[in-house]
Amino acid sequence: MDISDIFKKRNFKNVDFKYENLNGKNLSDTFLSGVDLAGADMHNADFSGADLSNAKLKGGILFQVKFRGADMRGSDLREAKIWDADMYGADLRGADLRGADLFNTDLKSSDLSDANLSGSFLKNNDFAGAILVNTIFSSTKYDEITLDTFSNENSKLRLRVEGILW
Repeated sequence: MDISDIFKKRNFKNVDFKYENLNGKNLSDTFLSGVDLAGADMHNADFSGADLSNAKLKGGILFQVKFRGADMRGSDLREAKIWDADMYGADLRGADLRGADLFNTDLKSSDLSDANLSGSFLKNNDFAGAILVNTIFSSTKYDEITLDTFSNENSKLRLRVEGILW
């Protein structure tokens, strides 16, 4: 077993990660529902297929993190820095992304239904095929590159009306 896989496919529901260095760790397919990772720095971590439903990731540093196919329903991602991340196919229904900074992130085929992106920053992201039903874009700052990836015209119009082009 590779030492980097020590966390893979485990149940960490009640584990306190407050002092754990998660940079580069493989947490794919783990059960982390409700876990508190607020403010954690998790560069290059892999959460692909993990259950992060209702997890607290507020203010987290999520550079080059993989959330491919992760269950992130109801997660708190307020003010998180999500740069160069892979969120392809992630389930972000009802997630709170208020004030989050999303840069160069792959959100293709993700489900952001009922997610709150109020006051977030969207720059150079890919939302192709993303489900954006009832997604809140109030005061969301976005660029044309991100807007052009929206597959649904109604969602694109809502972002134009509610958001701020920068």
